[in-house]
Amino acid sequence: MKKFKRTKFWKLFLLVIVIPIYDFFWKYFLNSYGKFLHILWNLRKRKFFDLKKDNNILVKDSEFFCNLANEISNFCNYELIQNSRNVIYEGTNDVKNFADKKGEKYQNGIFEFLPENLKKKIINFASSDLMITTASKYFGVFPILTRIYLYHNIPIINSNERSAQLWHKDGFGYKGFDLFISITDVNELNGPLYFLKKKNKLGVFERIENSIKNPRKGERNKITLENFDKIYSNNNISNNIGQRGTALFIDSYNCYHRGGFCKKTDRIMLRIAYDTIDSVVTNSSERFKEDLNNGVNYYFFENGKKRKFSNIFLRYLFLKKSYLFHKFKIAEKLLSFYQFMHHKII
Repeated sequence: MKKFKRTKFWKLFLLVIVIPIYDFFWKYFLNSYGKFLHILWNLRKRKFFDLKKDNNILVKDSEFFCNLANEISNFCNYELIQNSRNVIYEGTNDVKNFADKKGEKYQNGIFEFLPENLKKKIINFASSDLMITTASKYFGVFPILTRIYLYHNIPIINSNERSAQLWHKDGFGYKGFDLFISITDVNELNGPLYFLKKKNKLGVFERIENSIKNPRKGERNKITLENFDKIYSNNNISNNIGQRGTALFIDSYNCYHRGGFCKKTDRIMLRIAYDTIDSVVTNSSERFKEDLNNGVNYYFFENGKKRKFSNIFLRYLFLKKSYLFHKFKIAEKLLSFYQFMHHKII
């Protein structure tokens, strides 16, 4: 069966039969209420960024993104960055040997250090009509706003790419929708985000088989740069190199990507993540605990916080949860189904 899943026949079977049927099931059964809200929301014509049936789009020189990036950058002063560096270095002054430590860190979440008015502005930005409509149009169902990250990445001496700096897809659901906004200028020396330009038609039903053997923490299902280059040429790969305010919309569950490997200078990146009700992120607190243990801090919405929203769209947006999905571990079972059906690329 493993060999059969590498064949063109299996790929064709997924494309022609499995994916069309499952996509209908995903939209109209698993996300039935989200589909209803999507139709209701889009009765009114609103502006949005059109991905044109692709799973990524790079946006440069947009005033909408640049203004927010400039405001965040103004608060990321020297003192804040130095405090963040101390957290990453775990209070040690022995920076040269830090990279030799098992489970080394290379980033820190700094959203919590922002002033409350700026946090509110970012949340309002993430829940704006433009952002909701863009995510809704991509999913085909109404989105859930699950996480807001503000990453600070630093160079680590004598270190190579590891963890999320290696090629991977975020395996948390059928579709995911992320926005990355550069808060610092991004060049080849401070951790550009690389991604496959061409849409993967199989999405979560495709997987590169040659992942890291005996992976360290954070490297499960990751692909080394060398092995990835054997499959995809540089012509198929793009990046978010550009000035502050450069934005990337990407389906991180379907599109292979990597980033955050700083060689000489620091990088700050805002990430806003949208999900659907069938994602493990919206149904498992274990995901939050895992990230917190790995030093990835982010803002997420708790049940108590959404009670203040009288608008049905906002109530859904701010972390709608399903008791049945959680109780019966539906999201985890769906992930197992995707993995079982994988078309494997050598």
